[in-house]
Amino acid sequence: MHIGVIGFGFVGGALSDCFKEKGHRILIYDKYKNIGTLENTVKNSEIIFLCLPTLYNEKTKDYDLESLHSTCKYLNSIKYTGIIVIKSTILPNTSEKLSSLYNLPLIHNPEFLTASTAREDFENQHHIILGKSTMVNQVDIKKLYDFYRAMFPESDISICSSTESEIMKLTCNCFYATKIQFFNEIYELTNNHASYNKVIELCIMNGWINPMHTKVPGSDGKLSFGGLCFPKDTRALNSYMERKNINHAVLNAVVEEQIKMRNND
Repeated sequence: MHIGVIGFGFVGGALSDCFKEKGHRILIYDKYKNIGTLENTVKNSEIIFLCLPTLYNEKTKDYDLESLHSTCKYLNSIKYTGIIVIKSTILPNTSEKLSSLYNLPLIHNPEFLTASTAREDFENQHHIILGKSTMVNQVDIKKLYDFYRAMFPESDISICSSTESEIMKLTCNCFYATKIQFFNEIYELTNNHASYNKVIELCIMNGWINPMHTKVPGSDGKLSFGGLCFPKDTRALNSYMERKNINHAVLNAVVEEQIKMRNND
């Protein structure tokens, strides 16, 4: 199958390598890395994966969706009829809004990768989520489902609405960030009183707590959380919930404490 990948960061790179290894022809376009052309990538692809960055804009208190908008606008202008898959992390209802604005059937398919192990994480994913916007027909969702089933025969594949998929992705990232922040507080509690590592070892042995996201300091040697995803996603969801007048005291505290810890490290 001819697969188009727009955006060649760690997500697009991992996806491209894995699909190519499975025998698919991969066409790549990245505006900022001067790889390929948008026209060639789109016109020769049956499925297009949008692996575009959604950085958090401190001024607008929102994700920067410029790359997604410009790409969707182009796909609309050429009346693209293939399957369009959004891999980017976005706020609830974004896929539906883009779909309506540009008259495109969009499927949100979130990624769950760590930048340093992206290729390995993608190859070993055990749960794939296909969030379809209202315009997506059964033929296209089945085609994408069958594509993934052939690629990952042992993985679970869930089909839901694009909004459910968007919320699920944000929920996971923000929960992981919250967990990290909580264990940073426990780390401070144990200072001069007990061994943090021993406390965590005992907690994990109890069987109710997964060891992931309990390491303090983190892999970068610093307190709290950093990286490409957790800071921007916690801020984006926190701001979104504030705009929607939704209770967000827990997430707001996580954001504020992360900023304080990282500014003081």
